[in-house]
Formats: sequence, C-alpha cells, structure tokens
Amino acid sequence: MTIITVLTGTTRGLGAAMAEQLAAQGGHLVTLSRKKDPAIAALSASHGTTLTQLEVDLSASQAVKDAASSLIPLLKAHSHVRFIHNAGVVKPISQVQNLTDLNSINDAFHVNITSAIFLTALILGNTPQAIDRRVMLISSGAGRNASSGWAVYCATKAAMDRFAEAAQLDQAGLARIVSMAPGIIDTPMQETIRATSKEDLPSLERFIGFKEAKQLANPSSVAQRLLAVLESEAFGSKIIDDIRQHNA
Repeated sequence: MTIITVLTGTTRGLGAAMAEQLAAQGGHLVTLSRKKDPAIAALSASHGTTLTQLEVDLSASQAVKDAASSLIPLLKAHSHVRFIHNAGVVKPISQVQNLTDLNSINDAFHVNITSAIFLTALILGNTPQAIDRRVMLISSGAGRNASSGWAVYCATKAAMDRFAEAAQLDQAGLARIVSMAPGIIDTPMQETIRATSKEDLPSLERFIGFKEAKQLANPSSVAQRLLAVLESEAFGSKIIDDIRQHNA
C-alpha cells in the first residue's frame, strides 16, 4: 500500500500540527503552503517519509495552477490518496455594510473554497489508479450557524458543506468526501478574531472568554483525532461532520 497525502495550509496552527504528525508516518506527504518548513523536512527525513513542499499562495489563481502542475506527476504512483484542505482565512471580519473591499472578499473565497474545489477536482481527476481516495475539507461551525460580523467566512464554509455533498453525489463509490468541522482550536486564527473590534464582531467577548476559560482545543490533539478519523472505516459515512462527535 502506498499513501500520498496532500495537505494545504501548513504554516501554523492546525495545519502545522497535521503536517508534523504526517511527516512521522511514512508514505508521501505533499504540503501546499506559503513557505517551506525546514523542521518538517528534517522530521520527514528521520522517519523515511517522502516530502514535497510546494510554495503557493492559494489566493492567487496562477500560483495554484502552477502548484497543480507540480502535483499531478506525484499522484500517479499511489494506490491510496488523501487530500486535506486545511488552508483558510477568517478575514474580512466586518458588518455587512462595510464589506466593500472586493479583493479581501475574493481572497477569502479563493483560499477557503475556490482552491478547495479546484484541488479536489485535480486530485480526483488524476488518480484513476487509486483504490482508496479520501477528501477531508476542514470546514467550520460558522458554515452551519450564522454569526454577526462573519458574513464572508460563514458563506465560504457553508459553500464548503454544499460542495462536499454535491461532490460525493458525483463520485458515488469512487471517493469519500467529508466536510469536517474541527471545533474551536487555540490557533493564530483565534488570535486574529480576538484582535477584532467589537463594532465589527459583536460576539468578541465570547471568543475572549474561550481563551480565558481555557476552552480552546490543542492543535496537536485535534490533528491526531482528524487523521485517525480520516483513516477510519467509517470515514465518509457522514458527509457533513464534526470531529467533536467522534470519540477521542
């Protein structure tokens, strides 16, 4: 069995934690992120894991296309294929009447869902030899429950849920596709949220409270659970999923 795992957004937070754990598992790990990580390279080498680090800005269409060109040849020799779209941006955080920066809106959609759609299609379309293909799209409760100040983020994550459902209908038994909410994690994204003004984000105190009450999950622990569920036999039985519904 040969496994290739393609993982986006590995610079920090949950993505960095998943990359670290995958680097220690063998197989072939491909990361798509803004910069290469020497520590992941060293860890992969020490565990015999083949590592390919593709530097890419997922908000830029041409950069994503260039990364795709490098990715396609890597997919051909593997019987088991995994794609985890973890990359995401929470900005712009703003009341709807102030959402007038078209570039920031486009960037959010491009990183959060457009690149996920493109890469899912590219990976599924270039792995006819694979006998086991699994896609985990890291979604959010924000896509399932609206929140003031989060119109763009909520919209991108709701789109991810619907995309996963439609994609699974297209693939039937050919692949397993899941939109997975990871819960509230102690990551730089949470720092960004807490740095927002209450005028833009009325629920600001709630997020500050999560941190003060130590209710934010540890990235490494969540990463371990996500990867375990990805490899479980039950993966794909529930398309719209939440890691908190799985036993630790």
